[in-house]
Amino acid sequence: MAMDVKHKQARRYRGATPAERRAARREQLMEAGLELFGTQGYANSSVRAVSEAASLNTRYFYESFAGREELLRSVYKRILVEILTQATEAVTQADTIEDKARAGLRVTWTILTEDRRKARIVALEVVGVSDELEKLRRESRQALATLTADQAMSLMGDDVRLTLDPALVARTLMGGAVELLLAWIHGDLDHSVDEVVEHLTRLFTASAYAAVEPIEP
Repeated sequence: MAMDVKHKQARRYRGATPAERRAARREQLMEAGLELFGTQGYANSSVRAVSEAASLNTRYFYESFAGREELLRSVYKRILVEILTQATEAVTQADTIEDKARAGLRVTWTILTEDRRKARIVALEVVGVSDELEKLRRESRQALATLTADQAMSLMGDDVRLTLDPALVARTLMGGAVELLLAWIHGDLDHSVDEVVEHLTRLFTASAYAAVEPIEP
């Protein structure tokens, strides 16, 4: 029993187990990736630079990630999860199509514009890196479009028929929202968050109603 206690104590360093230390190092690398990819850009951020920013030896980088792309993918996915989680919660609590659109747009736009690094990674740095990242990017757009369309259609009732594909409408509008985000990143958009959200809310709401028409009795 005494040997077991000594063995457990030996495995701890400053009160942390090896697994906890690995998790902490991974988190340091994730934060460094967000910082460098979101400021200097993916192409200008080497494994060594990320490791140095995380205050870690380069060998610890490969303990958690196979390479830069895997780190970029992990940082990108974390941002997407943050957006999808908070947007889903906000949208489901709203009662009208307009309020649902406004709630989802405000959450998304706020997350991305309060931290410019996240906006740059989502809109710029993941583009064209690899087929795998392009696939993830398409799937994330589709997930947001499906959420938007499903929430809008849930309030339309049964006495309407579709005149437009709601998912295609949502994806089209999101493409425009991304263009606005790119303009904001490059300093070409002077409008406030409230103004952009309200503008997009009206477009999304009008498009939702344009996608259906009443069924004649």
